[in-house]
Amino acid sequence: MKIDKKLNLVTNITRDDGSIVYLHVTPFPYEVVEEHCLLLGNLFTNFISQVGGLGAARVAAMMLRKKLQREQELRGEDNQQAKQAPTIVDEIQRLTSVVWNDGGTWKTTSFDAAMKQGIISPDEYREVEGEVVFFMVSSAIQKAHLIAPTVGSVIGMFGGQLESLSVTAFRDSLLTSNPPTDTQTQNAQPETSYIPS
Repeated sequence: MKIDKKLNLVTNITRDDGSIVYLHVTPFPYEVVEEHCLLLGNLFTNFISQVGGLGAARVAAMMLRKKLQREQELRGEDNQQAKQAPTIVDEIQRLTSVVWNDGGTWKTTSFDAAMKQGIISPDEYREVEGEVVFFMVSSAIQKAHLIAPTVGSVIGMFGGQLESLSVTAFRDSLLTSNPPTDTQTQNAQPETSYIPS
């Protein structure tokens, strides 16, 4: 019997000072896919037919916003009405966690809390938002065994990776693989040359 592991997206934001903030994204549950199946199917088709997989990973969030805006206009809703109803964007943000290093300790928080607390800025999120949307839409539409070879290869080109680890397990793996070091790098002593000059 084959056991399929659910693959999550881990992508990162690297700051100018070299520090890294990770985003851990869990795919939509079945109920969300069922509720938004037409939108997700149309977006996935547009990714492939209009932009291609590689380009879609950069512009997927923009394509989603345009699609939602068009649907809102067709329904005759104004911005206030649209903001009241939860959207697929809210679901994506709900399923996104942020892992960051706080004084040598890796911590996790929800996407919403990370934005409110300034752990990540809107500009920083914009850098990886396309990858997140591309992963969410593609993993909702494709068969599970196709996600790693297709979505994983595209995401990998942007520095992301697919993981079966939960956000807590991923954070804990950072504790063991990236221990903070307070030791100074020692200068190597020059070796004595035994070659006659």
